[in-house]
Amino acid sequence: MSVVAAEKKHLTLVYAGNMPDIGISTYGTYSNLASLLDTLRAGETPTIFAFAGGSLGPSPLSSLDKGSHVIDILNTLEPDLMTLTKREFSYTEDELTLRSYEAAFPLVCSNIYDPLTLNNLEGISSTYIAEKNDIKVGFISILDEEVVTEYLLKRLQVIEPREVIQRRIAFLRAQKVDLIVLTYAKDRDYYHTLLAENQIDLALRVLPTSEQNSAFQQASKIYSVATRAPFVLLQIHWEADSEDKNLTIDVPKLNRTSLPENPTTSLLVKKYNQRLKRLLNQQIGVWGNQIYTSRNLVRTQEIPFGNLVADSIKDYLQTDIAFVNAGDIRGDKSYNKGDPITRHDVITELPFRNTITGLLITGEQIKKALEHSVSQIQDFNGRFLQVSGLSFTYTLENPVNERVQTVLINKEPIIPSKTYTLAISNYLANGGDGYDVFLNTKRQQTNSQKQPLISEVVTRSIQRQQYISPRTENRIKRIVK
Repeated sequence: MSVVAAEKKHLTLVYAGNMPDIGISTYGTYSNLASLLDTLRAGETPTIFAFAGGSLGPSPLSSLDKGSHVIDILNTLEPDLMTLTKREFSYTEDELTLRSYEAAFPLVCSNIYDPLTLNNLEGISSTYIAEKNDIKVGFISILDEEVVTEYLLKRLQVIEPREVIQRRIAFLRAQKVDLIVLTYAKDRDYYHTLLAENQIDLALRVLPTSEQNSAFQQASKIYSVATRAPFVLLQIHWEADSEDKNLTIDVPKLNRTSLPENPTTSLLVKKYNQRLKRLLNQQIGVWGNQIYTSRNLVRTQEIPFGNLVADSIKDYLQTDIAFVNAGDIRGDKSYNKGDPITRHDVITELPFRNTITGLLITGEQIKKALEHSVSQIQDFNGRFLQVSGLSFTYTLENPVNERVQTVLINKEPIIPSKTYTLAISNYLANGGDGYDVFLNTKRQQTNSQKQPLISEVVTRSIQRQQYISPRTENRIKRIVK
């Protein structure tokens, strides 16, 4: 009696994302990625390209066009779909809808609800089935709920994913898809259970920056992209007529930077970079000392560049103190003494279009804000504050909300009942990064109806001084008990 061999199916899946700055080529570019896709698509094995998002912002060019250039570049790569992360909401829900109209591919997110449409956000699909030859792959895309507070979304609701995923799995099975793929950023034990029970076949993840040291330590059937590994290639094989599929996935090692450049994509990227240089490459000053803006530093301790930004907005509004949330400083760069400072440098460090706001705030409220600042310092959270006009000490040995030990304003002990003036971003003033304390303050009256961008104020400050030498001054000090 002869035994009929099970039919084998083969698929190549390219997963890429977390590429907000088109000018950075250290770990692979859009042009390298386009070249890889050209090679794969010319082969016999069907290829699906899923773009992971995490790229519409923030970046110097996105601060000007709100991510439109990224969509333009992606259109030359022809993704089968793009999933969403928190960064896609850098410039509000409505801007994301506009980007979806510009895209020649679907944008997918499964767990958001817009009361205006009584459905998903306009322009966004809840599920997507990519079809290549006789293969159908269904995608479920989960967004982190923190996006609402981190990006101050006004109306969008993020739904708890468990029930959403089950409904989407049932829908995709009814469509007789070959594979079900879950995409996400924030890890949950529940996702591993779905994989173990074969309810989904594999998971794709945009790795948060705080976890990127483990970017290459893939969990079982979970494959990640990160800043240092912006795209991954999966070669997937399974038995078409078998209930358990006997799925195998190979991950060839890619030398991304050695891939050739695609001429069409490369030309488009160069045009955008040239446009950005024409707009922003004007020198405005000179660094008088070594400056670092690495993420791990700016989110855990006082840094000279943080002092420069906080001092600039404090001086502009002539307030008692100033706060700048570390999440607003995004350059992750270093500058040598004697290096020229350009407008491009400032926009690279401060890519969000945040304006200055003046508040009237009590000493008690300042203390609450500082407690919030150090509440998630171990996680390199962007809520950590760089400060001006104020110094404080804290300890991590105490519980959250009991960590701040001393607070001095202009070298005098803070008075809880006294009202002080505070310069901050409109983002923080509206409760961004979970700073609800600022919602219960009064706005400071100013002569101008429209305040400038923080990046503009910092630029003017540098132009006035020319030779910039900010230093640390023990404004923030950790006490180890």
